[in-house]
Amino acid sequence: MRVEVRGATLGFGKRIVFEDLDADFPHGKVTALVGPSGSGKSSLLAAMAGYIKLRAGTISGVAADQRTPLDASMVAWVPQGSNALGGRSSLENVMIGALADGAQWNEARDDALSALAQVEMIDLANKSARSLSGGELQRVNFARALATRKPLVFADEPSASLDAVNTRRVAELLFSLRSRATIIVATHDPLLVEAAEHQVNLRQEFSHAA
Repeated sequence: MRVEVRGATLGFGKRIVFEDLDADFPHGKVTALVGPSGSGKSSLLAAMAGYIKLRAGTISGVAADQRTPLDASMVAWVPQGSNALGGRSSLENVMIGALADGAQWNEARDDALSALAQVEMIDLANKSARSLSGGELQRVNFARALATRKPLVFADEPSASLDAVNTRRVAELLFSLRSRATIIVATHDPLLVEAAEHQVNLRQEFSHAA
């Protein structure tokens, strides 16, 4: 699914984060949403997911005054760090997203096992989340997103707490998963930026708009 942002303005109080922003996020690709701290990377992701409102502009043709620019059923969110339930297994943590969306238990389990296989975590399906490494927990996050079968995956600084080795693994993972979803990653990590097929630089776009 392609996402188009047109004439977007976002602000908090008197502070304008970005103004009159145009950006395109191609279908079936990994796009790195880049820019320095404070440029609005995470905020734009949140606006596209419908968590916050733009002051002006459209997202995929839906005006800023609408509560949810994109249907919530289309977006899977991968948070910074992990929100896994420590006492639950990797499999159970991955099943949560699909179950919350109304999937039946057996269907959610099958989808979770398939997603864990895609992120090379099937051997750890029954291992408790509290015993996983940071890199493994991040792969569980991506597996949970994939198990929902949503066409858009938004990842907010997914390598923020990872070392270089695990960041490279996440970069490889993102590239391998692009056929399943359009993936947009808010990041300033050069390894993830290099792995992306497309870039949207908020600072450059903002300077062009200004």
